[in-house]
Amino acid sequence: MNLENENVHLEYKTAKNCLPKDFWRTYSAFANTDGGTVILGISEEKKFNYQIEGVINSDKIVNELITTLHNSNKVSCKLIDEQDIVHIIEDNKKLIKIKIHAANFDQKPVYLNGNLQNSYIRENDGDFKVKPEQLKYMIANSYTHLDNQLLENYSVKDLNTQDIDQYRELLIKNTNDTSFKDQNYETFLFNIGAIRIDRKDSKQKKKLTTGCLLFFGKLNAIMDRFPGFQLDFYRKKNVLEEEWVTRISSGDMNFPEMNIFSFYTLVLEQLERGIPDKFIQDRNFTRGSYHSDLMIAVKEALVNSLMHAYYSSDRPIAIYDYDDYFEFSNPGDMRVSKEEFIHGNNPIARNSIISLLFRKVGIAEKAGSGGPRIFKSAYKNNLRIPDIIKGRDTTTIRIWKINLSKTLVGFSETEKAIIKYAVDCQQFSIDNIKAHFKFSDYKARKIIRELENKKVIDRVGNGKATKYQLKESQEMGIFKNKLYLRQLEDKLNK
Repeated sequence: MNLENENVHLEYKTAKNCLPKDFWRTYSAFANTDGGTVILGISEEKKFNYQIEGVINSDKIVNELITTLHNSNKVSCKLIDEQDIVHIIEDNKKLIKIKIHAANFDQKPVYLNGNLQNSYIRENDGDFKVKPEQLKYMIANSYTHLDNQLLENYSVKDLNTQDIDQYRELLIKNTNDTSFKDQNYETFLFNIGAIRIDRKDSKQKKKLTTGCLLFFGKLNAIMDRFPGFQLDFYRKKNVLEEEWVTRISSGDMNFPEMNIFSFYTLVLEQLERGIPDKFIQDRNFTRGSYHSDLMIAVKEALVNSLMHAYYSSDRPIAIYDYDDYFEFSNPGDMRVSKEEFIHGNNPIARNSIISLLFRKVGIAEKAGSGGPRIFKSAYKNNLRIPDIIKGRDTTTIRIWKINLSKTLVGFSETEKAIIKYAVDCQQFSIDNIKAHFKFSDYKARKIIRELENKKVIDRVGNGKATKYQLKESQEMGIFKNKLYLRQLEDKLNK
């Protein structure tokens, strides 16, 4: 058995006759991070020096594990099923392999012994108690609709009425509903769902929601409730540049009353300026709609960052416009999987009021539509597929302005030419390379082998039927699967 070093997803533990006590720390850590596997029966005398010791009474250990999983006084959440427990024989010794699933956002934090303070996270190959700010985030993040809290001691005076007027004009324009025109601010905000009645108050007072404050508020009023509130946009040539060409930032003298709505309107205009005006052919070799498609994608990503941010964080929402790509980063982990985001399934709103206000004026459409639009625009225009970077408490979406072959650094001109060829023709053989580039058999095989070693090219099949293709990102694989299922569905419906 080739024993991989312990890491963020793998832990070995010695276990002879009983379940080791520190198993539950690892259980909590894996559950609160990204899931993982524990293998019982392996010792570690020195760092990364593992020995297969085996377990003596595997049935007893498994029974103890299952019993404890059902004891809510010991562990807050059950994340192991019987099929996740596998018995292994290695070197004539018994091992137990246990898969621990990552907890959903509404199950976190997973804690021990009935005490929230006994919550752990996984970092590299170790289990560590969560820090106070991490625990606060997990608890707050376990709830949906974080922005519908009713605010005490806030009023319309804490809102920027110019932004409300601009929003009202947009609403009337997009809905043709002129009844909003002459309503006072409080009535208008109540009618669009930004102000709500406090049903717990016998006087049934109307109060601002936190979503209303974030969307329309004056900066000082927002920061009284959300001290870490920060919205940033930068245009730079590349990520290594220290100097920015354009900056929009809440708190700057040029933007003294920045809120979500004013940030959105200002940044959307800047994003459009950052889209190159160039001719791109689509896959049918007709004039493509590069500019309009990319505009749809960046608009969706901007709205996604603002709707799903965790505003109690000290981290900013940061939007970057580089020469080659746009990057949208917000505090708050993505509440759905990459598959669900790309397919548009199972949308879960972190901020339902903010989402509602974007949808009211048609800025955001139906829930869950953003991901499919972002990926469709890239595929349609033959651009590098967007990256989704899911952090522990951050989400980053990178939308490329260029195709994959133009993003390659550290490759020879010949290697770049073959990669560009792979982009254009999905699968190819050694004979295809020899014929297209006039290479000898030796040279063609040598370059393909080097690209395989650099993990750019994948081999498909064996022997004479061997083909090669560009190595796909996880996002690309998910999107292609979506396209295949859609095509299959269309055929079945004919």
